[in-house]
Amino acid sequence: MIFRSLLVLLVFLSFAVEFIAANGQFVGTSYSSSPQESAVDQCSNWMSRLPDGVLLSQLSLPGTHNTCALYNGFSFGFAKCQSWSLADQLNAGVRFIDIRCRHIGDQFLIHHGIINQRMTFESVRDVCQEFLNQHPSECIVMSVKEEAAARDNTRSFANAFKELTKEDGKLWHSSHQVPALETVRGRIVLVDRVGDLGGLRWDALQRQDNYTAPVNVKKKLIRSHLERASAVGDHEWFINFCSGTLPGQLITPQRYASQTNRTVIEFLQQPSLVKPVRLGTIVMDFPSEDLIEEIVEANFAKK
Repeated sequence: MIFRSLLVLLVFLSFAVEFIAANGQFVGTSYSSSPQESAVDQCSNWMSRLPDGVLLSQLSLPGTHNTCALYNGFSFGFAKCQSWSLADQLNAGVRFIDIRCRHIGDQFLIHHGIINQRMTFESVRDVCQEFLNQHPSECIVMSVKEEAAARDNTRSFANAFKELTKEDGKLWHSSHQVPALETVRGRIVLVDRVGDLGGLRWDALQRQDNYTAPVNVKKKLIRSHLERASAVGDHEWFINFCSGTLPGQLITPQRYASQTNRTVIEFLQQPSLVKPVRLGTIVMDFPSEDLIEEIVEANFAKK
């Protein structure tokens, strides 16, 4: 009886948060099904404004955590991390995507934990390639991670990845070195969270990803990492996750993001902040159009 009551409360809170956010009560979050057209007009080609020689580690990049996790399944609100499709996220200015692949039958299915997200790795690749064909000034940084338990495979994750990408030509940039933008426009920059895929090494990046921190602690961690990113040399690549969840407190990714995403906007709206400022890569659940635009505009002098 108690368990059933907790589930009912969780479902109610999830719907309540989504309703309030959809009516504009939370700063930095959006639960709408697609971004506003004005955001697409503003940010779909934003990297065209950058000089060729800039290193990706020098930039402020909007990113999403569990980019393709659009479905809750039976998770009671804990699996869904985004409300916009991958294509919509890219069009709205997102340039770092977090792709979680479950290795089953020598194929990669997109998962969040055990929850199938109804996409394959190939479909993710195709969406990215289509976007880059239409927006050749841009690049996409893709983190690839193995998710959940593998089964029924005849080859390793790395060998399956090589097989799935062998016909992609120059689409992928796979190197341990941080590239300049001119070498990766129109391409996918691989970030390797598996260990033997050949891209940028995950453990070489300066990361903040305490996804079970209490919300007030997480806000401090986000801000501290922003301050470090803006002060340290350009060759250090900072990855700053705003995402998190606290199942024991019934705090879903939705509820968590509604509190933490605003930290980035508050940092960027400090009167004393001089732009451009390097934030690193900001990885978010349910980012709003204005939050993405604020991160993008951090790369440029104030208008």
